[in-house]
Amino acid sequence: MSILDLMTTKKPDLKLRSNVLGKIGEHRPHSCFQCIRCTSGCPSMKMLELKPHEVVSLTRLGFINDIIDSGVLWACAMCLKCKERCPQEVAPVDLILALRNLAVEMEAGVPESFLKSVSMILETGFVQKPQRTVTRSLEKVDREKLGLPRFRETGDRFKAVLMKALGTF
Repeated sequence: MSILDLMTTKKPDLKLRSNVLGKIGEHRPHSCFQCIRCTSGCPSMKMLELKPHEVVSLTRLGFINDIIDSGVLWACAMCLKCKERCPQEVAPVDLILALRNLAVEMEAGVPESFLKSVSMILETGFVQKPQRTVTRSLEKVDREKLGLPRFRETGDRFKAVLMKALGTF
């Protein structure tokens, strides 16, 4: 069953729509005239169940729970191309970020891999731990052997700034 089939039996949630629209600043989905420029430049488009212009349209209509349940929010690369390409300055990426925040608040289907990435960033400041790599001569080397500086551990200041940026303080 696709999301379009589900929409025929569901009613929009206007309260959730107002909540999301209040978080995206000056970028308003009602300005979108579905030119699809955001979608045509999207590098994640082939992996998305809903395209950026469809996310904008469904948000405008109030089908917030359907978007959150679709999982499309977590496949977005956050590359900002949709924001750059939009002639109406709608910024689907800002809308997707607001919907991600709402999904986390609602504890609704946040992928485990996303939560692991966030906790790794909080612990180390990086998405992944430094890894050894293989040279062309098939020798395994680390940062020290390559003459690169060691990573510094993140301090409490970094964590405080990150939490503030995420809106949790």
